[in-house]
Amino acid sequence: MKEIQTLEKAIQPLRHNLQEHPIYQSLNSLKDVAIFMELHVYAVWDFMSLLKSLQQQLTCVSLPWMAPKNPTLSRFINEIVMGEESDIDVNGTPISHYQMYLDAMEEVGASTDGVNNFLSLLKNDVPVIEAIRKAPLNPAVKDFLNFTFETIATGKPHLVAAAFTFGREDLIPDMFIEIVSKAAKKNATNYPRFMYYLNRHIEIDGDEHGPLSLKMVSELCGKDTLKWQEATEVSQKALAVRIALWDAIDQEIKSNLVS
Repeated sequence: MKEIQTLEKAIQPLRHNLQEHPIYQSLNSLKDVAIFMELHVYAVWDFMSLLKSLQQQLTCVSLPWMAPKNPTLSRFINEIVMGEESDIDVNGTPISHYQMYLDAMEEVGASTDGVNNFLSLLKNDVPVIEAIRKAPLNPAVKDFLNFTFETIATGKPHLVAAAFTFGREDLIPDMFIEIVSKAAKKNATNYPRFMYYLNRHIEIDGDEHGPLSLKMVSELCGKDTLKWQEATEVSQKALAVRIALWDAIDQEIKSNLVS
């Protein structure tokens, strides 16, 4: 695991910047949370494309079925897909995490029009990169989405796994713990669905998915120095676009306070 430790050391300054980001201190009202969710929802949505890309590459989703090369990775990915597409909500009903997030948005009064309009372009067969270009999205959201789909387009599992692991699974517990500890708990009774969503990710990603995703990257990179270098670069980029997204959301919240 020396290579993983080297990678984690390389991205630590960026992770620290995320953990100490001022956005966590800016979430002081339901309006602040609504603004956050209206921009963050795109990261909730595109996470599934990273996951589905890994499922396509590491399991068998075509016919006729063939046994996957690595059953351990196949099991890991399938477990995450099951949890993300059909988890249990606060009422015990099966639901995707994306829909769970949309429900939480409605609970706090956040508009889902933006993301629904964006997805309507995709439903009308507009290619995703073109849809990102056409949609009236915040530039930081566009950059975030473009990075996701450009990474997927490489067709390289170790790059997708690095973005998935260090930009999402390994990052999410730290990120959401900050929101819960410094912001959401101030008005927790006002948005129980959002709190449930946050705590669910902290529980699942911290205890189960995060550690397994580290093993996935290690297995996909193996002893290939170039793959580890590429994985490090993708991980750094994943964190950089996340920081830029957080910067944009924080600016939007503060602009709303002034206006």
